[in-house]
Amino acid sequence: MKKTMISELKEGMIVDSTFLIKGKTFGTGKTGKDYLTLIIGDKSGDMDARVWDNAKDIDSMVGVNNIVQVRGRVNNFKGKLQISIDEIRWIDRSSVEIADYMIMSPRLADDMFYELKMLMSTIENEHLKKLVDLFFANEQMTNLLKVSSAAKTIHHAYSGGLLEHTLNVVRLSDMIVSVYDGVDRSLLLTSALFHDIGKIRELGGDLTTEYTDEGRLIGHIVIGTEIIEELILEIKNFPRELALLLKHSILSHHGELEYGSPKRPKTIEAIILHYVEDMDSKVAGIKALIKKESGVEGDWTSYHPSYERYFYKKHYFQMLDKDKENKKDNE
Repeated sequence: MKKTMISELKEGMIVDSTFLIKGKTFGTGKTGKDYLTLIIGDKSGDMDARVWDNAKDIDSMVGVNNIVQVRGRVNNFKGKLQISIDEIRWIDRSSVEIADYMIMSPRLADDMFYELKMLMSTIENEHLKKLVDLFFANEQMTNLLKVSSAAKTIHHAYSGGLLEHTLNVVRLSDMIVSVYDGVDRSLLLTSALFHDIGKIRELGGDLTTEYTDEGRLIGHIVIGTEIIEELILEIKNFPRELALLLKHSILSHHGELEYGSPKRPKTIEAIILHYVEDMDSKVAGIKALIKKESGVEGDWTSYHPSYERYFYKKHYFQMLDKDKENKKDNE
């Protein structure tokens, strides 16, 4: 049987296909009836699903990272598509193509890595160049960078997402350098390269992204600072002030104490890094929501709890169509 992808689902469709369970929550309604909420997905996206009958038995039968056969109907619940499951059963991974269930960056990891390496080869500060070269020579870390997710759910939440986000932040930072005088390009680009590097140890998992013990106990900002310190210790006579400025950019890149930064940005480079990183994260998160709800009727998305607003999706799809037309004209 041909697999139906999440991206193909529309309101009212009858579903009979296999999906990956990415999350689950067991609950009891106001009437006392048990229900099971699942997040199911594949390489094209994910969707909420509900089990109303025999919820307790099914909860004990399937778990996160399981591949399951789902039968049900796609409904519109408060502006979001949701599957009401009639039947669900666990199936063996060996019977499916695992690649169908792994969300990956739309860009090839090797292409992004090459572009990132070429950009970083242009920095001029000799000490930071040694640091960057030392990082790129560490295959364990660079291999993790290529496959890691940038987040569990909000932005670039897929294999290769961390590399994609890092490359975007480095590229955007490099563009901004030409606008303002007095900006240390080498420091800014190195800070951009390392700003989220702690996520290679904060996040892990098989088909789904989960927090590691180290991630939950320490977090990627502190882990990233530790990684930089470990690399710096391998470089003879690395300037103390330069090390402080670099670590400050990493420690402050979330901008505010309430957003997890131990310090707020106090240098021009740290300020630029914070706003560039924040912009790329938000744009990616908004695009992910819009694409997820492409099959839902209407010009607006559902309410985004993280950004506390609805987003106008009609114009986004109009611009996508325009980009496709321009691409055809240029071929």
